[in-house]
Amino acid sequence: MTQVRAKDIPLKFSNPFTTLDGSARASVNFDGWHTLWFNTGTLCNIECANCYIKSSPTNDDLLYLSVKDIEPFLSEMKTSPNPAKEIGFTGGEPFMNPEMINMARLCLEDGYEVLILTNAMQPMMRPRVQLGLLE
Repeated sequence: MTQVRAKDIPLKFSNPFTTLDGSARASVNFDGWHTLWFNTGTLCNIECANCYIKSSPTNDDLLYLSVKDIEPFLSEMKTSPNPAKEIGFTGGEPFMNPEMINMARLCLEDGYEVLILTNAMQPMMRPRVQLGLLE
């Protein structure tokens, strides 16, 4: 068995402009915020095999996000030289979060467009959610 020592392994990502083989590293110029994303939690009413965060009815790894949690980020965004135009919410199923309507309302009141990635299943049938969407 050959022993490999750490000093014998080339350092990946040691140069921000070139790859390990010397090729130019891909990059994207930052021209401002487009969408500021929030993950509302990992609970979901369904369990999809290809879910990027393994959301499910039993996965509570990420606690629900609250209005109080997003307020500092929205305040900071207001002072950005290139503020986001849109606030996106994903999860889990965002509408399982009891504060989703209030978080969306806060963003709309602050002048942002709001994008909510949802499976639009049973959580949308809750009367409180329906009322909140109609207000």
